[in-house]
Amino acid sequence: MASLYPNTGTMKICTLMQTGLATSKMRLFKDGLITLTPLTTLAELVAAECDYTGYTAGGQAITAWNAPLLQAGGGAGITSPTIQFAAGTPYTVGNVVGGGWIEDTGGVLWFAWKFDSAVPIGASGQGVPVSVTLIQRN
Repeated sequence: MASLYPNTGTMKICTLMQTGLATSKMRLFKDGLITLTPLTTLAELVAAECDYTGYTAGGQAITAWNAPLLQAGGGAGITSPTIQFAAGTPYTVGNVVGGGWIEDTGGVLWFAWKFDSAVPIGASGQGVPVSVTLIQRN
């Protein structure tokens, strides 16, 4: 059976995601501790959460996602604001960041990613800006 989400459906799904992710959190995990699969749990990610100097335990709040937009490759998507994760001063603890995740205020894991290349945060002034686009394809 052939099926698809028309653009109106993908826009509606993204609007529901935008509402569900209001006041969500973006968090980072250390490299080498997680292999992402469909069975990855929030508990596994939390156990591998970053702890470098300046990282806020529990991640950074996202108070609002951008409005849904149709995507060039089909479907629609919502994009988070850019979160700037940066080392603090005075600097004492470093991490190599492998990726991150998005969870809602109820503690439900919505999305996780692994960076193409791990990001070292080993000195004051180092960091990584992150913006995530969640896409619902046709």
